[in-house]
Amino acid sequence: MSDGNAGLRHATTLQDYLRVAGRRKWTIAQAIVLVPLVAVGFSLHQPKMYRASAEVLLATQNVANQLNGINDPTLSQDADRHAQTQADLARVPAVARQALLLAGLRRSVDDFLKHSSATAKTNADLLELSVTDHRTDVARRLASAYAEAFSHYRAQLDTAPYTNAKRRANAQLRDMAAAQAQKSRAYEALVGKRDQLDQMIALLTRNAVPVQAAEHATQVQPRPVRNGILGLLLGIVIGVGFAFLKEALDTRVRSADEVEERLGLPLLARVPEPPRRLRKRDGLVMLDEPQSPQAETFRLLRTNLEFVRSLNKPRTILVTSALEQEGKSTTTANLAIALARAGRRVALLDLDLRRPFLNRFFDLHGRPGLTQIAVRQADLADVLAPLAFTAYSGGANGATPDENGNGHRANAGELVVIGSGPLPPNPGEFVGTPAIARVLEDLRKRFDVVLIDTPPALQVGDAISLSAQVDALVVVCRMDVVRRPLLNELRRVLDSSPAEKLGFVLAGAESEDGYGYGYGYGASAYHARETAGVT
Repeated sequence: MSDGNAGLRHATTLQDYLRVAGRRKWTIAQAIVLVPLVAVGFSLHQPKMYRASAEVLLATQNVANQLNGINDPTLSQDADRHAQTQADLARVPAVARQALLLAGLRRSVDDFLKHSSATAKTNADLLELSVTDHRTDVARRLASAYAEAFSHYRAQLDTAPYTNAKRRANAQLRDMAAAQAQKSRAYEALVGKRDQLDQMIALLTRNAVPVQAAEHATQVQPRPVRNGILGLLLGIVIGVGFAFLKEALDTRVRSADEVEERLGLPLLARVPEPPRRLRKRDGLVMLDEPQSPQAETFRLLRTNLEFVRSLNKPRTILVTSALEQEGKSTTTANLAIALARAGRRVALLDLDLRRPFLNRFFDLHGRPGLTQIAVRQADLADVLAPLAFTAYSGGANGATPDENGNGHRANAGELVVIGSGPLPPNPGEFVGTPAIARVLEDLRKRFDVVLIDTPPALQVGDAISLSAQVDALVVVCRMDVVRRPLLNELRRVLDSSPAEKLGFVLAGAESEDGYGYGYGYGASAYHARETAGVT
């Protein structure tokens, strides 16, 4: 169930199979319902057919050879092989033609062979001859005639040498009688030989004897109950097989564990899609609904990010994604606000010089942008007017989301948002210029954290070019956008980046299998505060 990197493969467990079956339950259910219905429907449209059977006893020893003291070569043959030989012998056209003649029916030999069978019974010297027909009486008559015809045919084969010998003996006796030699010893010996041939011919006709005539005929079609059960079993097999085939061809990512395994990065947080009301007006959860359960996910992201930054303390952090529409800009903006609310001095920089998006979240009208600062058309000081964030009151039991575990308020932080400015004609080359490096270095000295929103890493090379000028990077992945081959390619791109890889954020987490426990826990508290009139 893996593709791409061999190093990313993992052993498939029973839980994985059950998870696949759960995801594809409707595919399996459709096969389980439709296949039996088709089988039953097909059965009900079949004409009625009846089968009758007769049995023939097969002799395993040649009595004639025994009387003559001759070793029977058939005794050394395998019993199953001998029985199968007799069954194949019963399928020759001569037997079919004789059976039709005995039954008094005018049908083609091919049609008779198509609707008949010869089967050697297991552990018994019996040959079962069966015939199928639309009428029960015809099926019984043909089956009995089939047994008689095979018995006659087998007798003809076994007695043919002796019959020829008897014919020659009779011719010699007629010649001797014409020569007046009836009283000679040769004549008497030839008569004795002829009588012995008669005896052996009589014995050899008993090598295949009908022992059970066709007395009953059973209906063999339609059989809707049997076909329905077989259809059910086949439907289960087809449904499960088709479900796993669809799973193998489906390149969608199902869980954060799979993203973590393919990227080789730790999960920093799962963030759900913003509410529809905020998306319509380009609102941010951390600004408009800071006490909502969605905002709690960004505080968790902030906490985890601070934890992974505790070693090298990277200040300039690039945020990218594999493709567009993965929630990269929204995640970056909310994270910047969460860090500012925790008392950090944060600079949020829009370095997506192809499709800048941060200006939709913040009122940057009249402010110079990054490109103007880089070409010295404006000073950095002109854009450093911060949005102030202080700890706010309210919340359940008097606590606030920006308080620490001892109930003390966090220090006030600040957030500075720097837009992209006028877009350059060659953004891919512009982001790698010394001017951009100079601006990033100035921001690194002035702020605790510099978050940089960049274009998708797999669509343009801006993010990887910038990664040489920053301390670390964070990847945003959206469950219903990214695919397994894209993750494999993204990992190869990230491996070429010199920046420290802090981890990834799973956006659109509500589409992940099993998602909902943590979110529901926060949502219940939020709804309780709403009921109490606290916002």
